[in-house]
Amino acid sequence: FWDILYYFLRDEAKRLLPYRVAQLAKHYGFTFSQVKIQSSKTRWGSCNQLKTINLSLYLLMLPQHLIDYVILHELCHTLEMNHSPRFWELMEKVTNGASNDLDKELKDYAIPQ
Repeated sequence: FWDILYYFLRDEAKRLLPYRVAQLAKHYGFTFSQVKIQSSKTRWGSCNQLKTINLSLYLLMLPQHLIDYVILHELCHTLEMNHSPRFWELMEKVTNGASNDLDKELKDYAIPQ
């Protein structure tokens, strides 16, 4: 069962997530270099100094608003590579003041092991 689910999630993540990153980046004025889909089991996403956004294929198991939250979190890291007050101010702006609540909600979900 998990093998079938994994392959489905991988294909769907590669099809859907880069498009959603591009949509949100355009809407909020972010730039990024590329999107990589991985099978990370330790984090939902990450961003490196080259502005490459890495997303876990398991994001597709989250509700859409939390997928967007993770993507926005990583897009904010294209400007602030840390979790400084400036980073959280940016998160507040792109989530209409809901970043704290969304962050707490995300903690209710776990990446399948």
